[in-house]
Amino acid sequence: MDYSLTLIFCSGSYLLLTSFLAASLFFLMVGYRELKEGHLEGLLLVAFAVFFAAAHAYYLLNIPTGSPFAMSAGELNLWSWLAVLFAPALIALFVLVGLVNFLTNHPRLGLVKLFFGLTLLCFLYMLGPDWPQDVRGIVAGLYFFSWYNVEFAVA
Repeated sequence: MDYSLTLIFCSGSYLLLTSFLAASLFFLMVGYRELKEGHLEGLLLVAFAVFFAAAHAYYLLNIPTGSPFAMSAGELNLWSWLAVLFAPALIALFVLVGLVNFLTNHPRLGLVKLFFGLTLLCFLYMLGPDWPQDVRGIVAGLYFFSWYNVEFAVA
């Protein structure tokens, strides 16, 4: 049993790191909205965001040595972290929240979020795989600020 859990955590380290980051951003977004409306449940959601951010940081610092991602994780800096881990989490948030908005009577907002998510996907993985890491990180950072504006302009 222990060996299979270790194997799962080793082979899924990239997915776990990205998922922890996406969950942290999602709970931060929802918690901020709730706090802005005056609901104290937002504090619980922000606590979830802090938990997932801490889990991301802990797992990033303690990646199992048998993981395929462990070799490249030792060379991460801010720009490569933005391009390799943060951008896929942001793409997942844009696309998933955009689909939910599109299906729940907010088609314009859903299309805007889908547009941003799919253009970030195209920029980083179709047009720019040969771009330097800092340029890809800057693009991911710019899309983070657009995510912030799109999500919180409505709140």
